[in-house]
Amino acid sequence: NVEENSEIDVLVYSINLGSNPLFLNNSNFFLVEKHGLLKLFYLNELSKKDINYNFTQTNVMEAANFENFILSYSSSFFKSDIECELQSNHSSGFINGAIYVSDNQHHEIKTNINHIGETTKSYQKIKSVLNKNSKAVFQGKIHVDKNAQKTNGYQLSKSILLDENSEFDSKPELEIYADDVKCSHGSTSGNLDENSIFYLMSRGLNESQAKKLLIKGFLTDTIETITNENIKKYYLNKLEQKIDEYR
Repeated sequence: NVEENSEIDVLVYSINLGSNPLFLNNSNFFLVEKHGLLKLFYLNELSKKDINYNFTQTNVMEAANFENFILSYSSSFFKSDIECELQSNHSSGFINGAIYVSDNQHHEIKTNINHIGETTKSYQKIKSVLNKNSKAVFQGKIHVDKNAQKTNGYQLSKSILLDENSEFDSKPELEIYADDVKCSHGSTSGNLDENSIFYLMSRGLNESQAKKLLIKGFLTDTIETITNENIKKYYLNKLEQKIDEYR
């Protein structure tokens, strides 16, 4: 419970220190009261034999703010299921994430943002990079109640597929019952730009270095949304270490 005029940053860090595979099931419930601020960060560093499911439900009250970021690159199967209720006027929710998977991994992010109060705002940006027969899924829903006038909802998902056997599935949803709103969504998938790779190689990088730099720039865009500078630097270091393993 984040009480009125309070602020907290929470980092949920998942790691398996044992040798046996595990199934990790997390459920978190938050209430962010008037003028409160909750910053919630997920980092999944399980083994590629593990399964991880996260459920998060957050109720956001008047002029309160919920920020959620997910960095996901480990475990064989990962799913983050997020329910965000913007209950009162001027409340807001921001959900961003980066997925980097390979070797038959399957990672999903599912969001459901309910705009209930007036003048509420939501923003979602999810980016994924997939390689070696991996799969990522983003299912994002924005629901606008009939009384939630002056709602502003934005949702974007982008993916890069590094091989022809990987798959990205996107299902954006808008369900709007108010008439004075501004809501939009977009989704794109594609390969690394060959012209960009050629340009970087013409500047002295080899092909592997050029691809790593483009992958890093693509995913770093989401990490830059993090407002906690220490956690932002931590995530950037973790991501860079993972990208260095790219073959």
